[in-house]
Amino acid sequence: MSTLSPDQHDRYLEVLEAAMRLYSGDHDAAMRWMSHPVKALDGKAPDSMVTTRLEAETVIEFIRRLEHGFVA
Repeated sequence: MSTLSPDQHDRYLEVLEAAMRLYSGDHDAAMRWMSHPVKALDGKAPDSMVTTRLEAETVIEFIRRLEHGFVA
């Protein structure tokens, strides 16, 4: 994470915050999920999808869908 630009760092924190909500505040579980490939994200790890606003929003929207039980 230390090589991220300020904008990427901000997006990373947004995605991490959403992941922590998904895991009921469990930082360790959120970090594990963030660092592993997710099939629904084309096999990309969520923490790698902060390069652009669109990527970050894609992850956050996916998390929202998981929270509401819509994964398809």
